[in-house]
This record gives sequence, structure tokens and C-alpha cells, in this order.
Amino acid sequence: MPFYYGLKRFGAEDRTRIVNRLLALRGRLDRNLPAKDPDNNLLLATWNIRDFDKANRRGYGKRLPESLYYIAEILSRFDFVAVQEVNRLGEWQQVMRILGPDYDYIATDVTDPKLGGNGERMTFVYDRRKVWFQNIAGEIVLPSNMLIDQVETEVAGRTVTAGKQFRRTPFVASFQCGWFKFDICTVHLYFGSSSGEKLQQRVEEIGAIAKYLSERADVHLSKEDRGTILLGDFNIVSPEHKTMQALMKNGFRVPKALQLKTNVADTKYYDQIAFKTKSNVIEFTESESDDPTQRNAGTFKLFLSAFKTSQRADYEAAMAATTALSGSKYRGDFAKYYKDWRTYQLSDHNPLWVRLKVNQSDDYLKRLRAG
Repeated sequence: MPFYYGLKRFGAEDRTRIVNRLLALRGRLDRNLPAKDPDNNLLLATWNIRDFDKANRRGYGKRLPESLYYIAEILSRFDFVAVQEVNRLGEWQQVMRILGPDYDYIATDVTDPKLGGNGERMTFVYDRRKVWFQNIAGEIVLPSNMLIDQVETEVAGRTVTAGKQFRRTPFVASFQCGWFKFDICTVHLYFGSSSGEKLQQRVEEIGAIAKYLSERADVHLSKEDRGTILLGDFNIVSPEHKTMQALMKNGFRVPKALQLKTNVADTKYYDQIAFKTKSNVIEFTESESDDPTQRNAGTFKLFLSAFKTSQRADYEAAMAATTALSGSKYRGDFAKYYKDWRTYQLSDHNPLWVRLKVNQSDDYLKRLRAG
């Protein structure tokens, strides 16, 4: 449960408003997500939090302090979250203080801008009461025979392979939850364009990380029962699109219940959670229950309790202090601007989550009995 004592610093009117919205958000989380449990299941999520503490936010202004409480509230409902688009760490440290000492995180350094990165970090945040870090982590650098947009050139009479690394370096680390040991890799892959050469580069990035991790997973699975999870923002268009095919053809499985539209506009399947493992290591049951709290996968829609359309007037002063409002796109139109501005307060992506069974003690005892 997050720590709310910092709310005392708000004035009485603002504090009442924020508390009411936190209570509404908590109620929706209760009604739409399974409850965390101490032993049997891992609630795992991926969330691209738009331009988190980025220096240049395109004129939309800084996040309001109250937004950090809403973000922390959502993160607290999961045991483990891969977060993309964390830039500087000042606001992130504030979120961690709200989450409290039971939570910890690991973040990468920023990718060198010369590779085409935009200054963001790949980040894992986790509940230490449920998940522990196994002290192994690294950023993925492709070998020469797997480079993206690969070409061969002649240099000093010999053939040299040249190509590109990932524009934002994928991050992989090892964790354990109960009986379940897993390597998890988070990505925010290149978008480029919706067609042509830049789209093809996106497809190549997706295929490269899936192939690299698939081969790595095969080595690990030959030695121990260990799951490999690949998740994050792949900028995938749809389950039928070649962006998804690039992920699936390398042996990763994406359960049907996770093939969901994840952007706030509800048009794209950008975010994914994919698995490669032995069948007895990760147990996922497809569930389409009418009761959301009994489902094993889903998204959480952000703007049905905090920053609702009906709450726009409460934020007009904050919006008026930003430069983007007066630009040619909005020309001072608060109603039009609010729909975009609020995505810079929470995000333009909804969290995508899955519930995994991690207590395999019965199966283990049966294997021991069988000899």
C-alpha cells in the first residue's frame, strides 16, 4: 500500500480533490484487477509511462505532484512492473517514496544518443515481499551477425558486416518469485514510420530481440527450469501484422488473452508480454470470466477515475501555464488540448498485465516421488 502522508502538504481544497480521486482509482483497481496474493500467483505488468521526467516535454509542462500519487497507486497493484520511458530519476524517486520501502527498482543508464535513443531508461520495479533480484542484469548488445539493417561492405580487401544496434538498448535481468525463476527482458523498440523502410527497421528490431533471447532461452532451458519473459513496448500494430509475426516466429508465445489494444486511443497493440519456457515452468490459463478480478490478463484503462473528461475544468489553470496550448495544433482550445495534455500526466499507454501461477511445489513433489 502506498504511503500517503505527503498529501498533507497540499492545501485543503486540493487535498480533498486528490483524495477523492485516489479513492475512486483504488475502487476501480479493486474491481478490475485480481488481488495480490502472498504465495501462488505473480501479477506482472508492463507500462510505458509517457516522457517520465523528460526535460523536453514538447511544451506540455511538467507532471503535477498529484499525478505521481496516481502512478504509484497503479504500480502498487502489481508484484513486478517493467516501465519504459523513464528519463531523469527525480520524479521516479518521488514515486518510489510514495510506494514505500517494500518496493525497489533497477534501471539502466540512458542509451547513447548516437544510436538513436531519446534519453530514456529501461526500468524494473518490484515488490520485495514477493520478488527478489538474483543479482544478474545487463543491456543487450547484438553480435555482428545479428545487427539490424545489415549490409556487407569491402574494407581493405575484405568483407565487413555493418549494421545498427537497438536505438534503445533492451534490458534483461534475473529474478525469482517463489518457485519460479525467470529472466525478463524489457524493450522499447523503434517506431520509425507506419510504412516503408522505417517500418521494416522496426520489424527487424522486433525479430532481432526475439531471436537473440530465444537462442539464449534454449541454452538456459537445457540446464535448468527457468522462464524467459520478453515484454515492453514493441510498437506492434496488430496480431495479424508483420510486427507481431516477427515476435512469434522465434518461438515466443503470446497468450490470446494478452493480445489486446494497449494505447489510450484503443487503436494499436503496441505493448506485449511474451513467454518462452517449458510447459511446467510457467502456467497460464486463458480466462474470459465476466468478473475482471478472476481474469488472468488484461489492460487497465487510465482515464476512468483520474483526469476524467468531466474533470477538465480543474486543470485549466495548469494547462494555461503550458506553451503547447497556444500552438497551431490547439489554438487555446482547452477541450481538445486536455485529451492530449492528460497523457503527459499519466500516459498514452494503458498498463498491460498478466497473472502467472508460480507455486509449483505440488508438481515438484510429484516429480520427486516419481524418481
